[in-house]
Amino acid sequence: MSDIGGNGGGGHSYATFQFVNKSSTPCILTGFPRVVATEPGKPALMAVDGGFFVGQEVSATMSPGSSATLSLETERDCNARYAVPNSWPTLIYHTATVAIPGGGSVALHDTFDVECGLFTGQFGVNQPQPEYTQSPIDGATAQIELPTAVDAGTTLQYVIDLTNPTANNLVLAPCPSYQQGIGEGGKDPLQFNCPAVRLLLAHQTQRFAMQLPIPADYPTGQAEVYWNVAATTDPYIGARGSVDVRGADTPCRSEQLTAAITGPGTIPGPPNRYGEKGDATAVPIILTNSSRAACSVRGTPTVDLRPANGDDLGLPQADERAIAMAATVIPAPTVVLAPGDVATTTLYWYSDFCGSDPNPLTVTVTLPANGATVEATPTGGWRPPPCPDGPPGHGQVGADPLQAG
Repeated sequence: MSDIGGNGGGGHSYATFQFVNKSSTPCILTGFPRVVATEPGKPALMAVDGGFFVGQEVSATMSPGSSATLSLETERDCNARYAVPNSWPTLIYHTATVAIPGGGSVALHDTFDVECGLFTGQFGVNQPQPEYTQSPIDGATAQIELPTAVDAGTTLQYVIDLTNPTANNLVLAPCPSYQQGIGEGGKDPLQFNCPAVRLLLAHQTQRFAMQLPIPADYPTGQAEVYWNVAATTDPYIGARGSVDVRGADTPCRSEQLTAAITGPGTIPGPPNRYGEKGDATAVPIILTNSSRAACSVRGTPTVDLRPANGDDLGLPQADERAIAMAATVIPAPTVVLAPGDVATTTLYWYSDFCGSDPNPLTVTVTLPANGATVEATPTGGWRPPPCPDGPPGHGQVGADPLQAG
């Protein structure tokens, strides 16, 4: 075992350790190991499986002399770190003991600041490079043909049109792969039907029938379908389009919902980077199903703020994932609301808004599933974030995904 360095970013840091198979037979290290940090005079701390950078590693059999790696991650930002103003405590441990799946353990020695927790990745082995790093159909372009709607729990039948705009035939050898997904890009490569189609003829278009299973619990609403050729270098060959998913849930209509917001707004804490700098205020919003029929909400609403005269304040929607520097800020479940049930989320107002106080405000949130809207006036108003030095800006507004109340 040896320490082979580390990396990180955005408040997330990790150290990587290498485990070498010194025996004469193949073996494998796989999955999340049990990792416990210890330090004299301090309680033992067990690492959590997965982190911002660690947890997606893939294992493989190690031949004699080959190696696997394990990364341990620590975090900079958490409530404990910022509980006392102008005080940033640390909690240093120097040993982390890793349980080996086949028996025994190994002690790793490094400096681990676990004030905000300790996170372990999986044992991983560098995966072999693909047979080709460039698609054999470089130069082709793709378009997607989608139906208008699909039922959750069925298979989406659609078509990809690959056009060869070049003067030369493109040979599908080695047979290229593609990836597809709904709601996000696909990860598992699938192969074209190369035995049936061996060439993309010059200046012609070839249509490929595609099938994409739609999960039974996929929610009602418009969804993006992503398709791309699985090549590791440019140029990118891909296409995307929208399809309406008919799920088992029934999105709430505008007339079924009422909203309530309390003010005047508080400064959000980590992982909100604007909040850490005091450049944001946040208010909670409660949506109530005031009808006599069950309905559902899901996802992140858009937010619009209007003063009493109805003027547009010029506040675009913020990218909450980028602000929190996280792949996913908060999970977005489908929330089924029986009559009288509530869903909640937090709305954010970011600098630079340097105009006069626009209160009383009318806040309108628009639900992503069906475009339903609901309005509320914050009780006590909604205080804008402080205006920084410099010329007035436009600020931003945002929201977290809706959650069950």
